[in-house]
Amino acid sequence: MAIIELPDQCKDPFSFESVIALYQHIINQKAKVLDLSHVTFIDPYSLLCLLLIGRNYLRLTGNKLTLHRIPAHILQYAARMDFFAHNIFDCEETLEKHKQLRRSMASSRLLEVIEIPGKEKESVRVITKVIATFRKRALVILKHWFTLTIVDYLVTVISEICQNIFEHSMDSGFIAIQSYMYLNERIFRIAIVDSGIGIPGTFEYMPEIKAMSNAKLLQTVLTTPLSSKRRYGYGLCQVNAIMEQLKGSIFLRSENAYISVLHHRRSAKGSYMFLKDDCPSFPGTQFSITLIG
Repeated sequence: MAIIELPDQCKDPFSFESVIALYQHIINQKAKVLDLSHVTFIDPYSLLCLLLIGRNYLRLTGNKLTLHRIPAHILQYAARMDFFAHNIFDCEETLEKHKQLRRSMASSRLLEVIEIPGKEKESVRVITKVIATFRKRALVILKHWFTLTIVDYLVTVISEICQNIFEHSMDSGFIAIQSYMYLNERIFRIAIVDSGIGIPGTFEYMPEIKAMSNAKLLQTVLTTPLSSKRRYGYGLCQVNAIMEQLKGSIFLRSENAYISVLHHRRSAKGSYMFLKDDCPSFPGTQFSITLIG
């Protein structure tokens, strides 16, 4: 039985690149088991990307990956986030009922993992429900950032990115939202991911785009009102403009490239962008926005 140990690199989109580097090994070697014993913390983005790894494995092999030696607090968190409700993994550990995290206002600083369907009618219905739930919980989730304007901004972000899943990815995706403390910082994160055709695949029919590196393409769709089927580039431009207003950050990954955009809270130097090509290949588009307070 092939066992792959996940490194303790599930804390943010950057660290999770170490796990994505194992993706082809997991698929090609037909690993049966992922050992999570070294994982000490997992953020919403990493949780969703791990879900994609399991779903891709299931689709390609017809078998489920087994999660092995999950630390108790990681198991509690994953269960609270409805990670296992999507029936993608087998899990050797069970969580006794009295150890489950209660679904109360004290643990409502989150939106559980929700699948965004790939078909428009069902997707619109789910996105509407996601937005309604987020608005209902926003006062708790955004306790340290809350204003009605910020809630409206973030609703626009959720709507634009989730809409791209059914309009462009040719697949379904997942969303999760949470605010939490990590290393004495207050963090708010929205993660939205899919394993579809990716942003380069969306623009494949445009010759002027095909000449760009994938990282340059990600920068272009974030900064230029570039049209695809239905204003794909404009939507991402709007998201970037919103995050500039909120002094937050964006992480956008597709296929073998990513871009990180940091809009500084306390700097007169403006925004910073970091582009990276030749990353480990991973299907689809993975997106995260972050506020730190």
